[in-house]
Amino acid sequence: MIKQNLHDYLLDLDPMPEELKNGLTRNQLIQYVNSQISTSHYSHKVLILTAGMIPDRIYFVDKGVVRGYKNDGKGKEKTIFLWDDNSIISDMESFIHSTPSDIYMEVMPDSTLTSISYQHLNNIFESFPYTKNFLNRWIVYKNIYSHKSFYNFARPSAWERYQELLTRYPHVEQKVSKETIASFLEVTPQYLCKMIKENR
Repeated sequence: MIKQNLHDYLLDLDPMPEELKNGLTRNQLIQYVNSQISTSHYSHKVLILTAGMIPDRIYFVDKGVVRGYKNDGKGKEKTIFLWDDNSIISDMESFIHSTPSDIYMEVMPDSTLTSISYQHLNNIFESFPYTKNFLNRWIVYKNIYSHKSFYNFARPSAWERYQELLTRYPHVEQKVSKETIASFLEVTPQYLCKMIKENR
């Protein structure tokens, strides 16, 4: 299922390349992709990217949650992204241009990620040139997802933002800490607990 989900993402190109309309060619691509990707299960929190690193992998979240955050320079973490099931993640600009990232990516416990390295992705592009359309799709996805990551701040109240968060990320309160949720909503953990208690 993990690899099939990643296949669905990589092969769902619009417009569909003529090559992918051929079943034999499509199967050849799937087999080649299988040889270039790897899958890992995380039972504990793990940083897969830290600020200052040059990201060299793209990750696909088959199950679980990954959070992206920045450090404000005073030791405080500010959560800016939450990626859940069927999300594809990386610091796109840094990945493409091989420049240091300014964000941290932390995998939450009980998450499963499939990934592909920069070199292996280029191997796919070289062997199957029409798959370069994947990058265009990723750029569009990234822009949409970035908007979703900040959409809730258009709401006037923290409670409305919290409700939108629960809608966008079902059961997120069971997957990440209250501190992470509070950071994402830009409220204190104390205020978040008070708000939830008052609205029960």
